Amino acid sequence: MISRDNVAVIANADKLVVVDQNAAIKRHACKECSVHMYGRIKDTNHPFHGLDFVHTELSTDEGWSTPEFAAFVSSIIETGTDPKGMDAIRARLNELGLKPYDCLSPALMDAIATHVYAQNHKNA
Repeated sequence: MISRDNVAVIANADKLVVVDQNAAIKRHACKECSVHMYGRIKDTNHPFHGLDFVHTELSTDEGWSTPEFAAFVSSIIETGTDPKGMDAIRARLNELGLKPYDCLSPALMDAIATHVYAQNHKNA
């Protein structure tokens, strides 16, 4: 995650589409190849508002962090992947050392819970 002020689409923005307008994280994906490029949160009350989820594993530049987990694995079904193949996909991700999650990683879930607690107790 990085500050949304540091994220700009500099080419082919017309190829990006939000996968699910109702989701908290507006995942921008290429409408031609379905690759997810980044996710943005518009809800100002969300714990991660102001931050974008960027798929740094797609960058050819040095210095980006390596992938640590595979989030929202089941979302590939939205692009036409047969749900019957999901067990094999998750097994392969585990072989690669990328723990698959269909929610957020434990660290991100802890950050959300910490934010919610702070919001609920800021006047206490």
